[in-house]
Amino acid sequence: MEDYSNNTIQQREIHSVTEINQTASDFLNEAFPPLWVAGEISNFKEYGTSGHWYFSIKDSNSVLSCTMFRMQNSSLRFKPKEGDQVIMQGKLSIYAKSGRYQLIASKMELAGFGELMRKYELLKNKLNSEGLFEKKIAEDIPEIVNRVGVITSQHGAAVKDVISTIKRRSPHMDVVISPCKVQGDGSAQSVLRSLKEIELHNENNRYDAVIICRGGGSIEDLWCFNDEQLCRYIADYPIPIISGVGHETDFTLTDFVSNLRAATPTAAAEIISEGASKLNDYFLHLKDRLLRETGNLIMGAQENLNTLKRLLRSPRQRLEEQYQKLDAVADRLIINTKLNLNAKKSQQELIETRINALSPLTSIGNKKNQIINFKKELFEKKKTAIYNKQGLLKLIHEKLIALNPSEILNRGYSITFDENGRSIASAKNITHGDVITTQLANGKIKSKVTD
Repeated sequence: MEDYSNNTIQQREIHSVTEINQTASDFLNEAFPPLWVAGEISNFKEYGTSGHWYFSIKDSNSVLSCTMFRMQNSSLRFKPKEGDQVIMQGKLSIYAKSGRYQLIASKMELAGFGELMRKYELLKNKLNSEGLFEKKIAEDIPEIVNRVGVITSQHGAAVKDVISTIKRRSPHMDVVISPCKVQGDGSAQSVLRSLKEIELHNENNRYDAVIICRGGGSIEDLWCFNDEQLCRYIADYPIPIISGVGHETDFTLTDFVSNLRAATPTAAAEIISEGASKLNDYFLHLKDRLLRETGNLIMGAQENLNTLKRLLRSPRQRLEEQYQKLDAVADRLIINTKLNLNAKKSQQELIETRINALSPLTSIGNKKNQIINFKKELFEKKKTAIYNKQGLLKLIHEKLIALNPSEILNRGYSITFDENGRSIASAKNITHGDVITTQLANGKIKSKVTD
């Protein structure tokens, strides 16, 4: 019979369940370094509040519980689903609260990803060592593109994004879509056929550039753009190529053998239309500048006219002086306006020459004509305003002359003065025997008051 005395109880080392599970977990962590395991995803659950993933990975004989915390799963470019074959790296552990044996995953990739990356790196190093990455330069892409070929799926979002972006930023540009497969079996050959078709129809160098693009996806989805034959063909392609495959984080070998890599299809469209967009902005700037400077000239002339109007006086000499000043101001205004317009015309002709050299679009020529017509209309308005002001000054001059005393005498009126030379306004101001003098237009009459 076993003795359960106090002495026996004191010799026992008693552990809690938590201590046991924690000890087992620590033992697993120390005994097993991070390891890789392959299997099929099952019972996948994501907790919305925390973002942690809880699932199992299984093969034909066993199941292993797994956990992948939000900090680790947020860096993945895919979200696993039931039945996915994956490869994971993690550490074995025991969840102390439930005693559940599990794998804490830190990395995950779809089965086959590692092999594809190995092939990708091998081909990348091979093509780079042969100098294919150095054949194309971004500077070969023209600043102004009139026609661009777009190689992509005709049903994907990429083609819509490219077309809408180009039409918004460079409406003159001719966009030719060469549809092809961008995913799955035969997609690399399909892209290659589209490139050959554009090259075949490039008589007289009709195409300024080519965009190869598609939306984002997994490495498997984008694999056709890592095809060796396609990459070699692009490296020797006679037309500049912009590669806009995938998202910003996606890199394919076509990116390295093209003239320029764009982060997205939309970014590729923005690059190809950047030159035309800048040119349009420059013309708008010139238009605004012309309007401002012309408006300043008109305001200055108006201020001068207003000043002259305020300074007008009654004497004829002052009026004539103002006439002369007005004529001088008008002459300077016309000369300065002509000089300014000639300068703008010379600048416009220079711009037209540059545009013609770059095969400009018709809409730009229309804008130039609008500016020239505006200048002509503005010049005529200025001349009309000056002539109107001159007519007004002439009218004022005539009124002043009409009020001149000499002119009043010429109309038959006279002025009578007393012996002291003071003008007599009333008969009450003279008496019997006074000698008075009457001033006429052509002489004087002296009289003696008798009555």
